[in-house]
Amino acid sequence: MQIMETVILGVYLVLMTIIGIYFTRRAHSSESDYWTAGKSINTYVGAFALFAALASSSSLMGAVGSGVALGIPFLFAYGFGAVAILPFTLFLVSGQIRRSGVNTLPEFFKQRYGNAVQIVAVFIVVIGMTFYMVPQLTASGLIGSYVLGIDYTTAVIVLGIGFTVYAALGGMWAITYTDLIQGAVMLIGMLVLSLIILVQHDGFSSLIQDALATTPTFGDITQPWMSYFGLFLAFLWFGIVSPSAVMRNFASKDAKTARRSAMWACLLYLLIFVFGLIVAAGGASLGIADTLDNQDMIFVLVIESYMSPLLAGIMLAGLLAAIMSSADAMLLAISAGVARDIYKEYMNKEASEKTVTKIGFAVMIIASIIGIIIAINPPQLIAIMVGWVGGFLLSAFGFPLVLGIWWNRANKAGALAGMIGGAIMFLIIVITEPFALVSEPVIAAPVSLVLTVVVSLLTDPPSAETQKQVGRYHGEIDAEELDTTAS
Repeated sequence: MQIMETVILGVYLVLMTIIGIYFTRRAHSSESDYWTAGKSINTYVGAFALFAALASSSSLMGAVGSGVALGIPFLFAYGFGAVAILPFTLFLVSGQIRRSGVNTLPEFFKQRYGNAVQIVAVFIVVIGMTFYMVPQLTASGLIGSYVLGIDYTTAVIVLGIGFTVYAALGGMWAITYTDLIQGAVMLIGMLVLSLIILVQHDGFSSLIQDALATTPTFGDITQPWMSYFGLFLAFLWFGIVSPSAVMRNFASKDAKTARRSAMWACLLYLLIFVFGLIVAAGGASLGIADTLDNQDMIFVLVIESYMSPLLAGIMLAGLLAAIMSSADAMLLAISAGVARDIYKEYMNKEASEKTVTKIGFAVMIIASIIGIIIAINPPQLIAIMVGWVGGFLLSAFGFPLVLGIWWNRANKAGALAGMIGGAIMFLIIVITEPFALVSEPVIAAPVSLVLTVVVSLLTDPPSAETQKQVGRYHGEIDAEELDTTAS
């Protein structure tokens, strides 16, 4: 057991749980408070929350581990796509989807396309976000087993339950304000670690030379071009298609705040990948990657090699922050999909807000348990698992969502065809493996686009009222005018 690191991680977990308990009453007072923090989050808090939701274990452990194992080009493909997430999101959906007035991504699909599309969307959200829990739990298990001196399975269970409790208790209020702290811890920790590595290697140029001398494959192209392009696409679209990230837009005060939050979050995320390159080079210079059973552990070993126990404990808390800040957002997306978009919408329309939030609480617990079970025997490197999730959500949601915002001719039949066709094509490619690793969205996403457009054009256009919704998304028609037209 690493005593100092254990104490710091324990204090950190207790602090996050206290914040969750503090926000319990406010979060459970209404559905809006539980899932969107009352739509009252400002630019500063929203930027850190969005950054923290995106900067998961994949952005830290996954990026560094895959960078050392598969080379700098793989890290660059990941990093370029991830950093471009927020400018892409800022232009395509941030302000527009905030003007829709909804609380969840499936609810948007209902507003734009109808009930059937909402139900399919919930099903996809639950599958995608539950699997997205797996790399977060995998990372927590690796950290816990190393720091606490317990076996991997026990660490996954203990830490998985830990971050589920505060998210379930405090909803979006707790998640947003814990993400503010977690984002700051991540950023400062990565900055300090990067500076220590650069100082010990006498600068960036010397660091790269040391890394290549110790691990010559660090600079090699190790994968087919489709792997790099597929990974880039999966992360480029992640801020648009990931329900956990999109829900941050719904929590903003207004459309302008949502856009500003995305802009500042982009700068924070860029810094993380600059630091990640330095940390990966530091890991390659250790020359121990080939000796590890799980190469994602290289990040933890870099921390232990370059930092004192006190600083290592703080940095590991930052790494745990990355895991928790993404996992809690995923749990919230799953619970909202089931409790709000299915139970209240179709099973019990008269359900009280407290009943709905209690069901959301129970759903979080169940989703966490399923994620823990899968994470006990994870299928791949963390970055690759996250790439699969991003590719799956892009293949299912990407074009039905963006075309729904920008093209008033997109209709229910087209959206259903695009969602289902894209998702099925993605799963077929993953199962049969005819192409390179994480290249699935290169094929599946265009299939979704073609199906959405062609089926929409071959079937009846949406109603005039629905088409006017598109004007509302772009601020051309306000909500009052739309309501007057509908009545």
